[in-house]
Amino acid sequence: MPGIGNPILWLERQLLFAPESSFRGTPEHVGLPFENIFPVASDGVRLHGWHMPGKSPDVVWLIFHGNGGNISVRLDQYAEIHRRYDTSIIAIDYRGYGRSDGVPSEKGFYADAFAAFELACELHPGKKIVVFGRSMGGAVAAQLATVVSPAALILEATLSSVLDVTHEQVPWTRYVPIGLLLRSRFDAASYVSRSSVPKLIFHGGSDTTISRTNSERIFASARPPKQIHLIPGGDHNGLDLVDPELYHGILRDFLAEFGAL
Repeated sequence: MPGIGNPILWLERQLLFAPESSFRGTPEHVGLPFENIFPVASDGVRLHGWHMPGKSPDVVWLIFHGNGGNISVRLDQYAEIHRRYDTSIIAIDYRGYGRSDGVPSEKGFYADAFAAFELACELHPGKKIVVFGRSMGGAVAAQLATVVSPAALILEATLSSVLDVTHEQVPWTRYVPIGLLLRSRFDAASYVSRSSVPKLIFHGGSDTTISRTNSERIFASARPPKQIHLIPGGDHNGLDLVDPELYHGILRDFLAEFGAL
């Protein structure tokens, strides 16, 4: 396969990563002030993200999206978080997504997350940082919490690992050593077992993309303090839209309990 290099790695990237380069809008479209930010990862890759300032003197949110799209997919959620908690929000695109340079990879994503955390600390010195990750971004957030100490970790519709999801979606792979071929792990269940950061886990009760069993595995592996909540009728995307008052009631109580509100 000329120009592809290692065909196994190329195929894995095609299956795991679905970046979009065009934005569906900017925070301005949902009434949020923002500035472009450009963290640089430890390997020199220049990233792009948005900083959406809020009035909270104590807390800033750092948000990691899933494996598809880019930071513009959930503009509505940024607006709702900003409205309800009056907090500053930082959202970054991984390498190869949106306006970020580079090629997507698991190791690269972790470097990107750390660079974003460092910039959040620089922009908001002394503030508590709430780290939020959705889907594959939950694994990225969970890994970050093994090397830094945010005030809280929120995981939404997160895969327990690539291997677990592969076994669920392609059952015959349970009988072959597929794990020897997969380079990417995104092993959220392992990461949460190594962190004492307070953890809140959301999953949709009707998720057909990543089953609720994934979050149940994560919860079982996680070190306390930890909570898990299934949203009845929730699928993979937009859990906060299914029953906003239930979702944000749980979230607000959790943040208040651990001093991250």
